[in-house]
Amino acid sequence: MPAKIAKKLDEFSSVLDNKSLNNDNYETYYVDTLKGRGENPIDRFLYQIKSDMEKNWKVLFAGFKGCGKSTELLRLKRKLDKQFMITIFSVQEKLDPNNFTISELLISITTELLAYIHAHHDTMKLSENLEKKLINWSEKTVKEEISYNYAERHTGAGVDISAGLGKILNFFAKLSFDFQSGRKFTEISSIETERTLSDLILHCNLIVDEIKSLLHTVNKNNLIIIVDDLEKVNPVLTEKLFFNYSKQLTSIACNLIFTFPISLVFNPKYNIIINEFDERMILPMIKVHDKEWKDYENGIDNIMTLLYKRIDESRNLISKDILKEFIRMSGGSLRDLFRMLNLAAYNALVNNRKIIEMEDYNYSAMQLQNDYYNSISYNEETGITPQEYYDLLVKCHKDKEKKPMNDRGMLDLRYNMCVLGYNSQNWYDVHPAVRAILLEKKMI
Repeated sequence: MPAKIAKKLDEFSSVLDNKSLNNDNYETYYVDTLKGRGENPIDRFLYQIKSDMEKNWKVLFAGFKGCGKSTELLRLKRKLDKQFMITIFSVQEKLDPNNFTISELLISITTELLAYIHAHHDTMKLSENLEKKLINWSEKTVKEEISYNYAERHTGAGVDISAGLGKILNFFAKLSFDFQSGRKFTEISSIETERTLSDLILHCNLIVDEIKSLLHTVNKNNLIIIVDDLEKVNPVLTEKLFFNYSKQLTSIACNLIFTFPISLVFNPKYNIIINEFDERMILPMIKVHDKEWKDYENGIDNIMTLLYKRIDESRNLISKDILKEFIRMSGGSLRDLFRMLNLAAYNALVNNRKIIEMEDYNYSAMQLQNDYYNSISYNEETGITPQEYYDLLVKCHKDKEKKPMNDRGMLDLRYNMCVLGYNSQNWYDVHPAVRAILLEKKMI
């Protein structure tokens, strides 16, 4: 469907929905936010990978939630589509985001690769030898006949699951379906857990090697797998995944890009992780104020342009002065900005207004403050109290250098976005909504 532009307040929710951009709306909605960010590491990586297309790059891509990582990954994909076969998928959509293992992640990756081959079956076919190996392994792994056509659910109708690629894809797609439903290896009584991590890596690499040998049939040079939304899942899972299995993750013999929780960048074990990767990229927030809390016009203008790609400026649904208040309160987080604008639009409609007024801004800003207030609570795992978090927030806000200590409490505050990071100068400050809470409490 073509991208929409809101001409009325009741159309805001359809254009400000926090979903990642896709090929249908990219041309309409995308805005280059380099001036607001100060840097964009995607540009550097584009140069690197084009300079060495034979290398299998292993990349970590970090950034705060809602800062635009998925959009920048789509831009990367569009820039490289002609030279690379690119598979991008969200772990939130393919796995149980609260409870998954590296084995399940590898199976999801393998399923995506097989689905790509199936989608290009006219020119890409697995060799008979590899098909036999994969079928033998799957039959050894699963002792019970698979009775449901999971492959059709995963790839669409027309998959023959009786033999060959269809049978293999059905096996992996069924496992992916089970994991997405929250059913673990140890919880699926019909499946013998003979499969091991080394087996998964071995068979995944066999498929990768086969695909690479066939890329010339679709005029591609190399393969890139992008695993998105890892920073949105349970932080305990991602910490375990990267700290314990970085070597296994990077053993897949192709280009790999993993989104990465910003809180782990400041973890004492971070240097251990990055030794396994070739490149690490951190996407800064769009800066809307400087260290003295004065407006940063480049960032505000960036976001204003972005919003007018989605909202018809000529309809005057919101004045520029009020729109700037929304942008300032968002701290550069598009996720928070979109939510506030949607709340304000609904509030205006409920009160029989056709435009957003200051009253509607105040309502939505208060809702955002309440969300952040509720996130500053007792941490049962660490024992950190709300008062200790508030003390850290005050200290961060008053720090002239804006370089807070990387202790456990500050990691939590970065994870829940109470503290945000900005541009290549690498400085941090409290979210504007949190600053409003501190002012209200007379703590600053």
